[in-house]
Amino acid sequence: MLDVLLIPAALLLPLALQAVRRGDHRLHGHLMLAAFTIIGLRLVLHPRALLPMHLGLWLAVLAAAGTTLLLGRKALAWREARSSHAAYPRIHRASGTLTLLALALATLVWLLRHQG
Repeated sequence: MLDVLLIPAALLLPLALQAVRRGDHRLHGHLMLAAFTIIGLRLVLHPRALLPMHLGLWLAVLAAAGTTLLLGRKALAWREARSSHAAYPRIHRASGTLTLLALALATLVWLLRHQG
């Protein structure tokens, strides 16, 4: 039943990606953080429902997402001229792509898990 929490996270991700395409980088960050929090909340509430392999995979995805969020803060600082490191947006974008691929893999593994 707690898996229903993943539905709002799945709805927040496209909204966040749409916000960044419009140039609203702060809204993008807020929506991504909300999705990260919802997925983390799902894992914290009932980790016994997941096999150790699935739990490890989801924790790896959360670690990648957390790193991407921190890189996003650095990229936003550069965009707002509070930093001189121009590489952060590229690194954040690459990290975000890898995180989305890992999330897709984790979701695929979760959907194909054996219900026995």
